[in-house]
Amino acid sequence: MKRMSNRRVVVAALLGVSLVAYASAQTDPPELVTALDSAVITVGDPVRLVVTVSHAQDAQVVWPEVFDIDPFELVDMRLLEPVAEGNRVRSSAELTVTAFELGELNLPALEVEVIDAAGNAVRLATDAAVVGVESVGRDEGGDIRDIKGPLTIPFSVVTLLPWLAGLGVMGAAAYWLYRRYRRRQRPDVQVPVVPPRPAHEVALESLDVLEASGLLELGEVKTYHIRVSDIMRVYAEGRFEVEAMEMTTREVLEGLRRTGAVSGAIADFRQLLDRCDLVKFAKFRPDVPTSRDLVPLGRHLVEATTPAAMVPPAATEAHVA
Repeated sequence: MKRMSNRRVVVAALLGVSLVAYASAQTDPPELVTALDSAVITVGDPVRLVVTVSHAQDAQVVWPEVFDIDPFELVDMRLLEPVAEGNRVRSSAELTVTAFELGELNLPALEVEVIDAAGNAVRLATDAAVVGVESVGRDEGGDIRDIKGPLTIPFSVVTLLPWLAGLGVMGAAAYWLYRRYRRRQRPDVQVPVVPPRPAHEVALESLDVLEASGLLELGEVKTYHIRVSDIMRVYAEGRFEVEAMEMTTREVLEGLRRTGAVSGAIADFRQLLDRCDLVKFAKFRPDVPTSRDLVPLGRHLVEATTPAAMVPPAATEAHVA
């Protein structure tokens, strides 16, 4: 009888302890804690922030739609599944935040509301925290890394050859199409070929222009002699096919001999070219009447060496008379 009484006392004591523990669990105030993955982040990089509320089983956590975390920015927010811990429950929200300012930034206090079974609301707030935001481009020692040079692209002639070949084919095709188009567009018209003027006509006309130029009256004696020499050398090229403009006076005379020119014409050429060379190269300055005689001498030389078939009939009759 006495044992049964002792058992009842023990059971009652255990039951009383359980009731006290349960009541204590139900009456303990809720708690709010936060956990940040890192207290130092890189500017623009996301970091995870977990907000956890420990509360009674019959209590309810009212999460804000958006946490005010300025100067940080909220990237994402999601509620985690509640976790039971004995007579209490742990409710958590996971936030992904970032910052675009440098330095030590203050993470503001976060507020959460908890409502118990009786409808009483309790507002909880965390303590403010300091988070360091660093710039990108730092090495492990905290120094800014040097700027890397541009990457080199490997070059090989073998890889370039197909491109060059392709460009060559395209260029050839474009040229062929252009020629074909021009051939179709160009009318088949026979353009008349204008025969070159006879050498004696060009020489006589040039001598007349020089005689009327007035160079001697202007004191341009050297220019006058150079013009006479050039006119007669051009005549020698057109009449006797001697490259006189590229030759010395001696070479011009030798060329005339090889063509079979008469000795009288060669002597006149020598006299005229020698007189011009004295002024051009020896700085000889003859008087105006002596210089003016060069044009008649050149005209006589041209008329004397003009082929008979090219002399107009009127000029031949005047020469005979």
